[in-house]
Amino acid sequence: MVIRKSPSGALSPYYYKGGYFHGIHYGSYFHDEEALFDMMKKEEEFIIRAKQPRRILIDLYETDITVCVLEQMRMHLIALKDYIIKLAIATDRGNLKKIKKMFASDEKLQEICVYFHPDMETGKTWLVSDEG
Repeated sequence: MVIRKSPSGALSPYYYKGGYFHGIHYGSYFHDEEALFDMMKKEEEFIIRAKQPRRILIDLYETDITVCVLEQMRMHLIALKDYIIKLAIATDRGNLKKIKKMFASDEKLQEICVYFHPDMETGKTWLVSDEG
């Protein structure tokens, strides 16, 4: 297995507790939606080009989750849904609430096996487990 970095700078694949996942760093973009959307596009192209389903962890700490960000994220995840085995999303509780609401209101997103948690380590553990 070749180890390389994803466009957002995470090792891909990332080995953790006996399994592998693909980390995506969408955190620390604060108010910079343009840079975040550019990174989403790069990650999407990277994952689709690889043509292999994967377990994915998305870090959204310190990124403002606006209505516009939610819409871009919704479209991004729908484009990737056929490449997602399991998805864990980690961010603060307020943003998790917004993201959960987005998933609940979209039938296509509901097809994704997803786990929301403010603790990234808990999300990583869930990704490499047989749960889900």
